[in-house]
Amino acid sequence: MKPSNFTKYPYNSVFKESEYETVAVNIMVILKRTGDKFRSLSWGEYKSERELDGDFSLGEKSFFDQVKPYTRSKSKAVLFSKTWRDATLTPATSDNN
Repeated sequence: MKPSNFTKYPYNSVFKESEYETVAVNIMVILKRTGDKFRSLSWGEYKSERELDGDFSLGEKSFFDQVKPYTRSKSKAVLFSKTWRDATLTPATSDNN
């Protein structure tokens, strides 16, 4: 599993607030486009990447700090929301099917 498997919006996360869920998706999208490997993303890299997206707010920092531990590995991501846990249960399909 890679960050690209966790880009679906994680409804009903452990935080139960959309701001956390949005930042979590933002992190996974950044990880996907910067190598698609789990790793610890710094605030500086997050901020730079989000500024490229064009809809960045410094208010994301407090949510980033709390969400970041859930985005470092598959084993942590599945704890963030049922949506992401279920993503690991769905078999991958190819475009040829």
